[in-house]
Amino acid sequence: MQKKQKRSLWIILLIGCCLIISSIQIESASAQEERFEVMQNGTVKDHKSGLIWAARDNGANLTWSEALAYCRNYSAGGYKDWRMPSPKELATLYGASKETKGEEDQFSVDLATKSIQVTAPWVWTSRRSPNNKALIYGFNYGNTRKFFRGSGVNRRALPVRSAIPKKQQ
Repeated sequence: MQKKQKRSLWIILLIGCCLIISSIQIESASAQEERFEVMQNGTVKDHKSGLIWAARDNGANLTWSEALAYCRNYSAGGYKDWRMPSPKELATLYGASKETKGEEDQFSVDLATKSIQVTAPWVWTSRRSPNNKALIYGFNYGNTRKFFRGSGVNRRALPVRSAIPKKQQ
């Protein structure tokens, strides 16, 4: 009888541990999504970084100069202060466990939220480097690379702006 009781106890402990682990994962995923607020004006606010992002990228291949112009001319929400993001800002959106496929690409696009749509693995950053190159951020591996500013295959623009403090609204 003691053998059966010990076995039952182990099974109960194992089930309890599994339930605890799954509830932690659900809480973590839920907290991650609460971090991002979808605004009515086609933007997404990241409460952790304080940045406001376009809800989706430009949706087509473009060069660095075209990405710069796209971000500067972006006007969602009536704001005129949109810009290209830095590599560090884009890194705040990377989420290695949230793998999805880009619309036009076989590579993964791993974002920390489903509220922002990125249709290709690479997004241009504001950072230029010598020899007519610029940094792109890869949402497939969470890294940056240098590419020629005149190339645009699988590269997108994702406008960002800083949130206005509540006192100024």
